[in-house]
Amino acid sequence: MDALYAADADLKDAVPAAVLRHSAAGALTWTLIHQIGSEVLAEVASSGKHSARMLGILKASPAMGYPKDDRPVSFEGLDVVPSVFGASYAEWNRVN
Repeated sequence: MDALYAADADLKDAVPAAVLRHSAAGALTWTLIHQIGSEVLAEVASSGKHSARMLGILKASPAMGYPKDDRPVSFEGLDVVPSVFGASYAEWNRVN
């Protein structure tokens, strides 16, 4: 579990910069949260500190069917929120 916690901490450290790059977009859409998530995961992966398996646990699984359109993000009615989405959503709401 230590490896998962470490990867999650690094992910959360990378989120503010990614959100800031996109904060002028106005609304946080599903398209944008996917883009932010990809940027964050790429940055964390580039450190080489975490296995692909650990990072895979933190990302949004395509099997979950999260939208990829321009509707505003809402997690209402969803049972699972991937760490990268949860951290991005929280940071977005903090700065906007």
